[in-house]
Amino acid sequence: MSVRENGESTAGADRRPLGTVVASAVDGLRTLARAHIDLAKIEVGEAASVRAKGVGMFGAAAVAAMYAVGFVAAAGAAALALLMPTWAAILIVGAVLLLVAGLLVVIARRALRTAPPPAERIRETLKEDTRWARRQIAR
Repeated sequence: MSVRENGESTAGADRRPLGTVVASAVDGLRTLARAHIDLAKIEVGEAASVRAKGVGMFGAAAVAAMYAVGFVAAAGAAALALLMPTWAAILIVGAVLLLVAGLLVVIARRALRTAPPPAERIRETLKEDTRWARRQIAR
């Protein structure tokens, strides 16, 4: 315990009133919540933008690939028609295309499942804030 120049004790002078502490904590939590909301908006916007561009490119590639597959399938069916009836050649080419489509669906589902969650930074920041708040309460 220290003593001021006029002889008074300063033991209670280091403590703030409870109302001030509570008001400060509420204001800090309000600011923190706003910051988290802003971070979430930015993070979701970034993730949506990147994914939208990727989806657009996949769409364009799919259209071009469909034309290419159509021409290749027609050429393959025409070549097989030289060896067997035309209907059988077209049926075989159609079955092969269905198998390829099924394989692509399986690969696409696997790729989508392994995409990282968009809210990873938010979770890490919330954990940091929780640790900070616990330290502040422990004071």
